[in-house]
Amino acid sequence: MKVHVFITFFPGYFFRPGKRYIFVYRRCTRLIRKLLFNVSQNTDRNMKTIIKVLCWLGGIIVLLVIISFFLPRTYKVERTTMIKAGPEVIYGLTMNFAQWHLWVPWTKEMDPTAVFEMKGPAGQLGTSWSWNGKKMGEGTMVSSELVPGKRVAYDLAFDHGKYKSKGSIEIEQAGDSCKVSWNDQGDLGYNPMARYMGLFMDRMMGPDFEKGLASLKKVAEARSTWPKIEELTVNAQIVLLVRDSAGPKTYAQVIGKAYGEIMSFMKTNKLRQVGAPFAIYQKYDTTTFFSVMDLGIPVDKIAAGKGRVRSATLPEQKAVMAHYFGAYEKIGPVYNALHQYIKESEKVIAGAPWESYITDPMNEKDTAKWETGVVFPVK
Repeated sequence: MKVHVFITFFPGYFFRPGKRYIFVYRRCTRLIRKLLFNVSQNTDRNMKTIIKVLCWLGGIIVLLVIISFFLPRTYKVERTTMIKAGPEVIYGLTMNFAQWHLWVPWTKEMDPTAVFEMKGPAGQLGTSWSWNGKKMGEGTMVSSELVPGKRVAYDLAFDHGKYKSKGSIEIEQAGDSCKVSWNDQGDLGYNPMARYMGLFMDRMMGPDFEKGLASLKKVAEARSTWPKIEELTVNAQIVLLVRDSAGPKTYAQVIGKAYGEIMSFMKTNKLRQVGAPFAIYQKYDTTTFFSVMDLGIPVDKIAAGKGRVRSATLPEQKAVMAHYFGAYEKIGPVYNALHQYIKESEKVIAGAPWESYITDPMNEKDTAKWETGVVFPVK
């Protein structure tokens, strides 16, 4: 009975549902094949489209490369302005990289992260000025040519020397003013991208040149009333000194007496004068104009002092010096100019100032021709 039941029900249980499975299987197979066929056709179409796009892009790139060889290999950016100031004033602001922060737009105001460094003596060939900042990038400027009152040239490099150019500032006097031209020029080589960039150099650099020249004009014209100011190193020197004090009504008498004592000491000890007489202002009251001074004369050798006269050796020191022409009582504005110059140059006064009396009033009666060197030691 059990076997009969199994034989009776098994075909209906197994074979009949099996036909449905076979039917579903065949339908699925046909659908998958059709789907794969459609995907294959779409893939072929997509590939053909991609190939066409790549060919067009390749053609455009080749065309652009070919065109680049017909573009200028060099570039030059130049801007010009007129400045109502002497060439020596403009030259002093441009030949010394330490003064550039007064007028170029590339300062910490533009990029607070920038770090600047100057190597070499100020205003000398080979002196470099470098910077590194997130916005300004990395660059170095090296002084390559200096023609006093006429031309300042430099070599410029960006990104550790990867991009190079040459720049110059030309100064041409025209009456009581000067025509000042600032330019930058470079060789773009055979790099297609560099040649295309060359087309935009004027737009990129020109506005900065315009801002820089506008600032240079403002600073130079403000300084046009200043005396000539220079930075120098004062050599060590042997001097004879007399310390005394004086006020507005007694300066001439006190200074004359001190120099008389020194000259007498020099004659007795057979010493020779080797420089202009000077006065070191150890103390000065801007209200009462009272001062304590070391009055001195440089001599050729050391001698034992006597009375008020003493011998000393002044050390070598860096200094800023103004050349003033005029009467002694009108020298006040020169000190103001020197203080402003020292502040703008980011220097620090390192000692008492002194006046060097280059012109002897006994030999020159015209006070307008009296030359006095006003000196501040700095660091």
